[in-house]
Amino acid sequence: MKIAELTIYFKVKKDLNLPAYKGSILRGAFGYALRKVCCPFSSRDCKECLLKPKCVYIYIFETQRPENSAIMRKYENIPHPFIIEPPLDNKTEYKEGDLLSFNFILLGKAIEFLPYFIYAFEHMAERGLNKGRNKLVIQSIKQGDDIIYDGESKIIKNKVKEKELKLKKPKKLVNRIAIKFLTPVRIIYQGKVAESLDFSIILRSLIRRIGLLSYFYSQKPFEIEFKELIEQALQIKTEEAKFKRIVLSRYSFRQRRLIKMEGLIGEAIYQGNLSQFIPYLKIGEKLHIGKGTTFGLGKYQLKILS
Repeated sequence: MKIAELTIYFKVKKDLNLPAYKGSILRGAFGYALRKVCCPFSSRDCKECLLKPKCVYIYIFETQRPENSAIMRKYENIPHPFIIEPPLDNKTEYKEGDLLSFNFILLGKAIEFLPYFIYAFEHMAERGLNKGRNKLVIQSIKQGDDIIYDGESKIIKNKVKEKELKLKKPKKLVNRIAIKFLTPVRIIYQGKVAESLDFSIILRSLIRRIGLLSYFYSQKPFEIEFKELIEQALQIKTEEAKFKRIVLSRYSFRQRRLIKMEGLIGEAIYQGNLSQFIPYLKIGEKLHIGKGTTFGLGKYQLKILS
């Protein structure tokens, strides 16, 4: 599965106040801007639009299940091919001249649509992230040290480099790991948001997400033994867990209301025969886990202890 990781740099032109967790407002502003860029019929219902099969906005934000899909047949939509990773700090006040940056991760075919996204980010900057226009300007879009797009000249300087996500087995046996969630994680388990994170709960959610993204956005999907992996995950013990419940609020432009979301943040140490899970856990560091991944939830850091 191909992946491209970019960093978007905005420069603040006027003083700006943002929430401590910025993932939702960034995703909302991006979605609004992308539709403005892509859609000539902004007031029309996307479901009835004749341009739907070729629309970049639909592909990114209303990602529909292909008709010939062998999985998720009960669902109309499938996981989105992008992730926005907001800054991990809790900064809320930005002054003129400050930089606001976030990571933008693209999967599969979505990488091809970067020019559309650049126009959307330009529109985001002009419109602003909250009340008041012209509060931001794009400084640059980078991939590592390479400048992909220069905001001053409005020129694409370099081609985006794609990487192939692969399941790589560890060279040594792994018996003990730490997983630290850097942003709140919302895993639905037995019909509700999980209040604890046994390893099997993490693994079940993780391989489902990897499997779905691989199926829909890769020419050669991963072969995953779901049942066997889940059974083995039940044998992994929690040595230590320190999680706390977080409640976030986000505004839904679609539902036109404020939505409260619960999640967990913290760290746990797991022990057992973990070697077979490491390839999936490493990929999960890129793809996140649980609900709300498009606005940065479920980002974690894996550390192999022994």
